[in-house]
Amino acid sequence: MGIWDIDRWRNEITIRQLVRWMAYWRVEPFGDDWRRTGRGALTSAGGRVDPNAEDKFLPSYRERPPTEDEFIAQLKQIPSFRKQLEEQGR
Repeated sequence: MGIWDIDRWRNEITIRQLVRWMAYWRVEPFGDDWRRTGRGALTSAGGRVDPNAEDKFLPSYRERPPTEDEFIAQLKQIPSFRKQLEEQGR
């Protein structure tokens, strides 16, 4: 609901509004456990990430796997792997 000051909210919300929110929560409990975890992680990040990044916290999220060349380029950033790759002529 975007409300951070619970004490102030408690003084402002009416019983009717609270009952409606409770009814809504019974139907749609503000997302499943994974989605709520993702939403919490994004909220904790303080908006410093893409607001559409919530899906990246879901177990079903699959990012495109790196190509072999991209993977090797990443490995070359690690000195011990760079040496081994250079010895193999890569």
